[in-house]
Amino acid sequence: MNNDLHRITRQERAVSSSFIVHRSSLIIVLVLLRLALGGVLFYAGFLKLREGYTFAEAIANFRLLPAQGNQIMAVVLPWLEVATGLLLVFGVWVRAAGLLAALLFVAFLGAIAAALWRGLDIECGCFGTGSAARVGLKALAFDALWLLAALAVLWATPPEEKMPEKAAAGP
Repeated sequence: MNNDLHRITRQERAVSSSFIVHRSSLIIVLVLLRLALGGVLFYAGFLKLREGYTFAEAIANFRLLPAQGNQIMAVVLPWLEVATGLLLVFGVWVRAAGLLAALLFVAFLGAIAAALWRGLDIECGCFGTGSAARVGLKALAFDALWLLAALAVLWATPPEEKMPEKAAAGP
């Protein structure tokens, strides 16, 4: 009987260690995905920051916003991408950054789909205007994959716990 108990314990240990290995692998994949997503957003935003006026023209070519909206978007969007990328890379407010990244990629997908639907042959501006990447199925697939990555980061990251009121108030 003691031997049976010993076998069960070994089996439980095997299952437990398998779970730990699986969980560790999942955490590593999630961290790598978060870093890649953050890196892409940071890089894309950084390239757009250097282009100001030409990036505003790239936005205007989509014919989705009025002239002032294009200018505002050309200023706000790169900083939003850079900030979201940094939050993801440094692991700060990961769920909020994942949600923001997902919303950015939904907007990018919508803009690219609208351009494709209307038959516009324009530069996508995905990595600034110097990349010469065109709006097309490749850009659509690229953004769809990054949207899936953002959703995975959002889904797999546990919510931050709230601080108890006494701890938040201090001594």
